[in-house]
Amino acid sequence: MPPRARSRRLWAECLLIALLLPALLGWLAQRPGLLEANLFVYARLLHLRRPAGDPGIAIIGIDAKSIDALGPWPWPRTVEAELLDRLAPVAPRAVMFDLFMTTPAPRAGDDARLAAAMARVPVFLPVRFDAATATRPQSRFLPPVPALARAAAGVGHVNLLVDSDGAVREINRFEGDGRQQVPYIGLLLAARSGLDLPATRGRPAERGDGWRMQGRFGFRFAGAAASYPVLSFVDVLRGQVPDHALRDRILLVGTLTDSLLGDDLNVPARRFTAPMPGVEVHANAIQALRAGRTIGFPEGPVRLLWIALPVWLVLLLCAWRPARTAWWVLGVGLGVLATSATLLAMAALWFAPPAPLLGVVVAGVLWAWRSAVDQVRA
Repeated sequence: MPPRARSRRLWAECLLIALLLPALLGWLAQRPGLLEANLFVYARLLHLRRPAGDPGIAIIGIDAKSIDALGPWPWPRTVEAELLDRLAPVAPRAVMFDLFMTTPAPRAGDDARLAAAMARVPVFLPVRFDAATATRPQSRFLPPVPALARAAAGVGHVNLLVDSDGAVREINRFEGDGRQQVPYIGLLLAARSGLDLPATRGRPAERGDGWRMQGRFGFRFAGAAASYPVLSFVDVLRGQVPDHALRDRILLVGTLTDSLLGDDLNVPARRFTAPMPGVEVHANAIQALRAGRTIGFPEGPVRLLWIALPVWLVLLLCAWRPARTAWWVLGVGLGVLATSATLLAMAALWFAPPAPLLGVVVAGVLWAWRSAVDQVRA
């Protein structure tokens, strides 16, 4: 084959690689293997730069001490009402119950008693996610009982996204069944600090049952469990906590590990995943929202371009200096890692490096193999 024809064929094959390889890697990036590699790198980069705990957030923990003192769980709702009565004079910024109150209290009048106490303190309550079943093929949110929903300062979802490795790192700003999109309860709490709710909710993702999720965001962890002030429920109830520890703070009420009520989740708060009470996971997410330091995950054409650019660059460099193919692969690969880490640290954007790294290596190998074949034929 004449040299000119060989050159045209080589460039045509490179163009084919440049078009097909990024598309293939974009598909593979959402499949087992690359997906786990992405989570592995992401968790370790999150670990390298921890924020300090937000002094404006504290946890009122339902712990073993409180259960021993107040009796077995669940408690009558008058107990939560008494807690709010204790908190009202010290004026907390807000109180969030990480407890579902979607069914009426067993005792008549308890819901009305709690609703009256809520009128004195800004209280935020969660909706409960009710997954689709064979008899009801549509997921839904169950709201708090009407008397409590009317008395609440806000009602939001508390769904945490569990990745394929079993760890929690992300939350959707809005979720719902298509008829109604419910905001994450942390958005409502962050708004108490002056944060505006986002005007746009981002591109929706839809599950097979019609459930829609929008505005996915990630967040860093201040550390392992107990990185925020943790106050025992019974100590607060009995007035054994000083007022300054409660005043003008966002107070999150939820179960702790030693309560044995089973609300712990795995999070990347250390070098490897470790358990953390769900209420403290929300504390970390709310801190990120209040500080404006949530992590974004570019999708669509931007993500595909992130995968394609390193592949195109290494192919161009190899065409320019074929003898240095290995160095080009190494250099571009290191550049991908450095760029990914820098964007996460400086711009709070996560561009996963495993897919473009694999693309750079595959492009380099294909170029070297094709050049070797061409030389043999020559």
